[in-house]
Amino acid sequence: MANPTGFIDTADVEELQNLLEAYENSMDVGVLDGFLTAAALNPNRPSNEDVIPYVFDEEGDPEAVPDDARLLELIDMRRREIEAALAAGNGLDPVILPAEDEDDMTRAEAIDYALEPWCTGFLTGTSAWGELSDDPEMVERLTPIISHLDPEAFEDSEEARALVARAAEKAPKTLEDALFAIVETVFELKKELVPNKPIVNAGPRIGRNDPCPCGSGKKYKQCCGKK
Repeated sequence: MANPTGFIDTADVEELQNLLEAYENSMDVGVLDGFLTAAALNPNRPSNEDVIPYVFDEEGDPEAVPDDARLLELIDMRRREIEAALAAGNGLDPVILPAEDEDDMTRAEAIDYALEPWCTGFLTGTSAWGELSDDPEMVERLTPIISHLDPEAFEDSEEARALVARAAEKAPKTLEDALFAIVETVFELKKELVPNKPIVNAGPRIGRNDPCPCGSGKKYKQCCGKK
């Protein structure tokens, strides 16, 4: 049954993960969440048709998108929820899955294990930002996110491995602090890359003594202007 609130809850996250697992090349729910967040920060404001294919295929082949209405509904719900949180300036809650066998990990390993999927998805999504994604200043600002990636994932680039290693040295020591740093970074980028547009009244201004536009024949101040 669809969630009547229009927001993703724990049961929806579990359902979304289960549905994604049915498709071999799809992102998992943590990667997806980071990817959708980066898409929401894209200054080019991509549509669902631009974004969704990459969830199921690295090359973004539209033919890879499954005919699964519930899965697409959940993805769209989460994307709209992320965009609403960013527009409001609060309430962003990244989907982070708990680490398995956390007792066998150091604290730093457990933090990276939990955050790496989301951070990987986010970095994947930034590739659509164009030249911004390669700007050294932008890379520096993404340090709170890059710091939780696995350097070995960049085996083709010694420079990238070194960058991730340097970022890891600045990583917070608790999961709560790491999440705070990530969310803070996202909101800072939102203000710069996709600022909220001011509401502009495109219609002519109605004077208090003008005829009321409702057609009553009264002056505006004696009719709708009272409301």
